[in-house]
Formats: sequence, C-alpha cells, structure tokens
Amino acid sequence: MTLSTKFIGAYGSCCLIYLLVSASLAPELSAVLKILPLVLLGLLTLGIAINSVSTHLCLALLFSMGGDVLLDLDYFVPGLLSFLVAQIIYSTLFIRYFAAWNQRIVVSLLLIAFSLAMSILLWNTAGEMRLPVLVYLVVITTMGLTANASTIQGVLAGAGIFMISDSLIAINRFVVPLPASDWLIMISYYLAQFYLVSSVNQRIDISK
Repeated sequence: MTLSTKFIGAYGSCCLIYLLVSASLAPELSAVLKILPLVLLGLLTLGIAINSVSTHLCLALLFSMGGDVLLDLDYFVPGLLSFLVAQIIYSTLFIRYFAAWNQRIVVSLLLIAFSLAMSILLWNTAGEMRLPVLVYLVVITTMGLTANASTIQGVLAGAGIFMISDSLIAINRFVVPLPASDWLIMISYYLAQFYLVSSVNQRIDISK
C-alpha cells in the first residue's frame, strides 16, 4: 500500500487549516476541524480492508477523536481517559504482531528512561492531577514498548512521536508555557497518528 500524493495532500491540508483557523473559532467548530485528519485516516483504513485489524485501528482512532474533542472543550480528565483507551487499543494491536521484548533493547531502555524523567518532573508539578497523568504516562509508555516489540515497520516512530507530543502537552500545562505550543503539539500529534495508521495499513495490505 503506497499512499497517494492526493491523500497526503488532503491530510496535510486538513492539519494546516486546523492550525491556522482554530484559534478564531468557537470551541465546538474547532473540535470538528481538529478531528478531520483522523477521519481521513479512518476512511483510508476502511478503504483498504474491513477486518479485525482495521476495526481495531479504527477504534483507536475513534477514541483519539473523542480525546481531541474533549480536550478542545476543556474537559481534561475525560479527554485524558479517552486517549488512555486509545493507547491501550494501539498496544493490544501491536501485541498481535509481537516479535520479542528484547528487540531493540536500547530503544526500550530509552523509552523507559524518558518516561521516568517525565514522571519525576510531573510528580512535582502536576498537583492534584499527578496520579491521573502518571497513570496515562505508564499506559503510553507501554504503547511505545509494544510498538518497539512489534514486527510492524514504522509504528515505533509513530509511538515515539506520540510520546513527545503528549509530553509537550504535560509540560505546557503543568510545568511552563511553551512558545508556539499549539503548533508543536498538534504537528507532532498529527504526524504520530499518520505514522501509526499508515504503518498498520501497510501490514493489512500485505496480509490481504
């Protein structure tokens, strides 16, 4: 499965439109624009095949969209919970294509070290949100580790970028405001979802 330049252009355009106009829109309309790139990824997935893997992938996208909408409407904890479910779904999908936990062991150690560093930072700064944020951090780190142990090429890049994107959210919210935070967070988030979905779709296409 090779993504067409038309799809990549449409996906990139939806991402850019959201970034350019979301600040001037009502939260409800902004949330609709925010999930359009993920809707495109879901349609791409269903257009390749409808089976247990594509259904699994679309569920992860659906809960990601739920998290996007809830965060845009300033429901932080429900949004965090929705993304937590999405990360669990991604993890269980990667485990279906499990290779070995000691595959790329250095990468696994780096993911764990990054997670521990973020845990220490957020333990001192997240206040009453400390435990929910740390639980989410454990779950997304598990997603990264299962991606690293998977035979699906490309998902590790997506998982790593996803961890960076969510870390930027946490730092911006609980530690210090980041310059151009919206752009940094959303560009990395959209890139992460693109890598995850296109990599799994490549595996679906090969397996047909």
